[in-house]
Amino acid sequence: MGQRLVARAPRQASLAPAVLAYAVGPMALALLLVFRHFGLVARAPVWAYITALVGSGVVSQVVERWRHSRPGSLRLHARVIVHVAAVTSVIYLSGWGPALGMAYTFSALADMEQSGAKAWRAALGWSVVGCAVGQTLVWIEWAPTLMTRSQAETIGALGAFVFAIAIRMAGAAGERKDQVEELLAHRALHDPLTGLPNRQLLVDRLTRAIEIAHRRGGTPPVVMFLDLDRFKLVNDTFGHRAGDDLLVQVAERLCGVLRTTDTLSRFGGDEFVVLCEDFRLEPVTAVTSRIQGVFDEPFEIGGERLPISVSIGVASLDDAITTTEVLLSDADAAMYFAKAHGAAGKVQMFDQATRGAARDRVRTETDLAHAVERDELRLYYQPIIEIATNHIVGVEALLRWQHAERGLLAPGEFLDLAERTGAIIPIGEWVLAEACTTVAAWNRNRPTDQRLCLSVNLSPRQLAEANLVETIAKLLVDEKIDPEELRLSFELTETFVAVNEARERTRLVQLHDLGITLAVDDFGTGYSSLAYVRDLPVKIVKIDRSFVDGVDRHPRHRAIVRGIIALAHSIDLHVVAEGVETEDQYRVLAELGCDYAQGFLLGRPRPEEPLNGGAVAAAAPGSPARIASSV
Repeated sequence: MGQRLVARAPRQASLAPAVLAYAVGPMALALLLVFRHFGLVARAPVWAYITALVGSGVVSQVVERWRHSRPGSLRLHARVIVHVAAVTSVIYLSGWGPALGMAYTFSALADMEQSGAKAWRAALGWSVVGCAVGQTLVWIEWAPTLMTRSQAETIGALGAFVFAIAIRMAGAAGERKDQVEELLAHRALHDPLTGLPNRQLLVDRLTRAIEIAHRRGGTPPVVMFLDLDRFKLVNDTFGHRAGDDLLVQVAERLCGVLRTTDTLSRFGGDEFVVLCEDFRLEPVTAVTSRIQGVFDEPFEIGGERLPISVSIGVASLDDAITTTEVLLSDADAAMYFAKAHGAAGKVQMFDQATRGAARDRVRTETDLAHAVERDELRLYYQPIIEIATNHIVGVEALLRWQHAERGLLAPGEFLDLAERTGAIIPIGEWVLAEACTTVAAWNRNRPTDQRLCLSVNLSPRQLAEANLVETIAKLLVDEKIDPEELRLSFELTETFVAVNEARERTRLVQLHDLGITLAVDDFGTGYSSLAYVRDLPVKIVKIDRSFVDGVDRHPRHRAIVRGIIALAHSIDLHVVAEGVETEDQYRVLAELGCDYAQGFLLGRPRPEEPLNGGAVAAAAPGSPARIASSV
């Protein structure tokens, strides 16, 4: 898919052949004198060898400037012929002459290394021709020789054979080297999972397309930014291998509907980019329609058929968009706008609305990155009620952002962005430190039997950090917090805890060893089997609000909640019901044996300490309305 971008680096012109020839001269002469003494070669005058040596060096230097000729060119063939002729002459004229012959052999091999492995065929071909010509000239006695004709023919044939073998072996090594270089070049420019062009190759092709469009005019290039909807849910539910399998299937389907002139690239994660350079025969909408059609059929994931959709952002080259970075950024902004403001599978063309949304997002990202240092983050605490006693036994720390211009922002307005950009790491550290010190200070003023436990959410991005455990351990030491005394618990989503990798599970065990309790949030939305508690020290499950919402009205919801509570209690887990908003819900949960509850009925999140006095329902035991009025 496209031209190979990695070329051989040009090498500097070298005097190697001539220098090598002159350097081995004394050795060659010494060997020849020894061979002459024992009668291995003809007794020719020494000046004849010196003349051959100097002459060969001069000729080699003349053709040295053709060293960087294009592979297959006449000059390169001429250079190879000169070296082959020189070796052949040495073999036939001087008999053994091994040093000089080897010098030109190395020179021919250097040509092959410079010009590519395929040059060995030319060298081998000309060596055969040279051998045949040399044998013929000796046989018809047209070529002078310092040996007898039979000696020249025998030694010439043997020398040519050895020369040919050396060339072929060098050629084989060069071919393997070329294959390795091509493989490395391919890996450098292609995604290892899908085999598609990666970001680097896409940027190169897009840059070239923009240059051509500016120089020649014609149809401007169009970029389509694709992002799979709810891909994170697939990863969390079925694991990363299933997510990789989905990406491969998507890539294969997309390749089947795109044109040969289009470039499909995996940009990163679950993002794909399509570069379309020619729309003379069909409109943009035709391509986007085919892309959307790819997702009409469910995908086979983890033995199940799952419907997957895609959000598409489209941007094209115009007078306002002149660079690769701007075009990609605008397509990304259009895709983000489609995902944030439209239904699943929407296509959004880049326009002024998306331009404004993109600027707002960049501004929000920038502000979020400085929210901690600007002291703009706030913690609100929602009480957790023990249903059996109607006492507040703990609080969950919930994050808010006091934006300088937009006011107080709820987590849904910025947490996904923090997770995506990595800002959640410093924010998470701040939340933990602030919540621990605040609740610990509250507890110092409370009776021992009325002290609050603290629950803090831990994001998947935080858990993926290699130094998470060390960071938390240091923070607890620095703030002089005893997690067991505070009864600190971390809440993680059910799907993430159930299917994540061994290294994340190891971190959870290490957190438990620090004295931190693990809680499974949003229980009922994922696996709902609790099989993972065999490997993890989970102590609490929190029933998702979607089940609590209908527990007083729908028998099926009540049956599900009853089953969750019974299953959790059978393995010594505590159960917290989230989203309790009516007295009927609270009453039914009490009847079903639920341990704890939290929700707007029982207390809204507030920055102040809940119930400074401790117990909440002395005047009217069992009345959640009384609890709410107290907090």
